[in-house]
Amino acid sequence: KRLSRTSGRQPRPRRRPDLLAVSALAQERTVGVLVHMEDAYDGYTLFVTIGGEAVCLMDNYGRIIHTWDIEETAGVAEAHLLENGNLIVVARPRDSIDVSLTPFPDYPNGSVREYTWDNKFVWEVQFIGAETHQHHGIDIMPNGNILVTAWDYHSLDEAIAMGLDTQFADTKFKDHPYLLPDIIIEIDRSTGEWVWQWDTWDHLTQDVDPDLPNYGAVDDHPRRIDINYQSGVQAGGAKGAGDWMHSNSVDYHPDLDQVVLSVRHFDEFWIIDRDASAEETAGSAGDLLYRWGNPFAYQQGDSKADRQLFEQHDVQWIDAGLPGEGNILLFNNRHNVGTDEKKYSSVMELKLPLRSDGSYDWEQEAEVVWSYAADGFYSRYASGAQRLPNGNTLITEGRYGRLIEVRPDGEVVWEFVNPKTRNGDLLRHGDSTRSDTGSSLNHLFRVRKYPADYPAFEGRDMTPGERLVD
Repeated sequence: KRLSRTSGRQPRPRRRPDLLAVSALAQERTVGVLVHMEDAYDGYTLFVTIGGEAVCLMDNYGRIIHTWDIEETAGVAEAHLLENGNLIVVARPRDSIDVSLTPFPDYPNGSVREYTWDNKFVWEVQFIGAETHQHHGIDIMPNGNILVTAWDYHSLDEAIAMGLDTQFADTKFKDHPYLLPDIIIEIDRSTGEWVWQWDTWDHLTQDVDPDLPNYGAVDDHPRRIDINYQSGVQAGGAKGAGDWMHSNSVDYHPDLDQVVLSVRHFDEFWIIDRDASAEETAGSAGDLLYRWGNPFAYQQGDSKADRQLFEQHDVQWIDAGLPGEGNILLFNNRHNVGTDEKKYSSVMELKLPLRSDGSYDWEQEAEVVWSYAADGFYSRYASGAQRLPNGNTLITEGRYGRLIEVRPDGEVVWEFVNPKTRNGDLLRHGDSTRSDTGSSLNHLFRVRKYPADYPAFEGRDMTPGERLVD
């Protein structure tokens, strides 16, 4: 079943595919560019296989335009292209770390780096040590600063002193005696200094210990986070129950001066006021402005009937000037909906109940104004979406290394299956990329497409090379 925009518009007639699409279908391709219609947005796609070292820029025909070969064992998770042509990557630290400083030295990421167009190293900021460990996605703000999500280490004793139920401490936290609430850090790219932060730890509530100052009925405090909320799949996270939130993306809205955080293990996203100073943010000014996806997390809904999100990824505002500007776009993985239900993912566009003063009407439900789903479309982890200037949406079906560009009516006008494995090998036509066993190594975290006239390309040699897979 395919879901489309609810505007009532009739789908446009299907356009003639170009010769590449005809050839692809005829040869029964399994990797590389499989579909290329005239409606595909004219631009260049930046991608990197999760854990790989080669960041590639390609055109719509699957021809490589440029490659950054990041240092060996970098384990790049995602990449962003700046307007000056430099590249920002999330990866492992370049230098070896003192493993005594972190309980989880083997976990990937921990470093944000910048490279020139010519692959020269510019700088690195490490977020791995005794107190924090960077993980998952970043966002580059209009002023050049970078928002980073990181684990904020707290011992089990500290968590109990904040109201963590001791039954969880004795069971779910036995093997990993840490609670890892997430912290959002804004760094100045020119200095590497922290210039703002928001810490979940400052906004906890609980209904277990009445002697603690953060005690209260959880459903009376939806702007605060219940330290005892335990999702059904949380124990299967990266570091057991201690990986309490597993936030996987952060995004900034410059006009609202707000930040949205995708909190995977809560099955919801949170919106936070960036306008407040770091000191004010640690107080009530930093409590959640809005949250959506799973009211059960704050005891105002049923865990099944009222849940809308399921381990979602890549929550973001659609940028100004794009179709749907100001709406929220996300990839709803639907991994934890239950073994008896059909597995499928969806991409959702939401119009939030935003007031003119930047606050949100909690009594009014967010409106789903567009969505995409299709038979066989499913990724239980990673993945993302991007609204393009022509109204199409680029979708990353990350588990299988698949990219599709869809029109508003749901028609797929471009499709690409990543042939690059994390060790640099190339898959060939006929190789399976749909395994659920974890053996496929062409995974993608999330991917972005840049317009053909993006400033980074001005004055560069954009001559296409050979296709990744003929």
